[in-house]
Amino acid sequence: MQQVKQPRGDNRRIRYLSENEAERLLNALAQRSRDVHDMALLALYCGLRAGEILSLSWNDVNFEHGLVTIRNPKNDRTRHLPMPNRVQEMLREREMDRKIDSNLIFPARNGGRRQSVGHTFDRTVAALGLNNGIEDRRQRVVFHTLRHTFASWLVMAGTPLYSVQHLLGHQSIALTERYSHLAPDSLQQAMQVLNQKGDKDQDQEGKVINLQSTK
Repeated sequence: MQQVKQPRGDNRRIRYLSENEAERLLNALAQRSRDVHDMALLALYCGLRAGEILSLSWNDVNFEHGLVTIRNPKNDRTRHLPMPNRVQEMLREREMDRKIDSNLIFPARNGGRRQSVGHTFDRTVAALGLNNGIEDRRQRVVFHTLRHTFASWLVMAGTPLYSVQHLLGHQSIALTERYSHLAPDSLQQAMQVLNQKGDKDQDQEGKVINLQSTK
C-alpha cells in the first residue's frame, strides 16, 4: 500500500469578489487599519501575494514610470508591474507620511519585516458576512482571494491569459488556465474566426476561372 498514491483533491480557490464586494471590503478595512487597507489595495489592483507585499521596499517603486518591481518572488523571477492610478496615489500618500525609519513600505513597529498581514483582514471579512453559509473552503474569502480577484477581473475584461500569466508571475501557463472559463466570449470569437475562414475558402473553391479573360 506504500506504493499507492493518494488521489489529490482540487484545492484551488475559485472565489473572486464582485466590484461591489471589493469596495465594501476596502471601505471597511480603511476604517479599521490603514496598513491592511493599503496592502489589500495592492493585492487587488496589482495581484501581489502577501509575501511580496510584506517584502516591498521604496526602492521597488518607480513613480516616474508608474511601475513597481517585485524582487525575489516565489519562482525567483523579478517582474515589473504597472501601477493603476489608485495604487500610485496610495503609495504617494504613504511616502509623505512615513514615520518609521525603514525602507520597507509596510514595516513592523520595530522597522523590520512583518511576518503576516495580521488578523484584521479576516475579522473584517467576518464582520461583512462575506463567508456566511459557505462550507467549501475554496469559496471562502481570504487575503489570497484578492489576488485571485485581480486575475479574474482581467480575464473577464478580455485580457489574454499570456499577459495575465506574466502579471501574476506564474512560471507555467497551466497555472493561469484555471481562469480560462471566465472568458467564454473570447473562445467563441476564436471559433468565429475559423468559421469565417472556412466560409471564405468555400467561396474561393466555388468560383469558376475564365481562362480567356486571363490572357
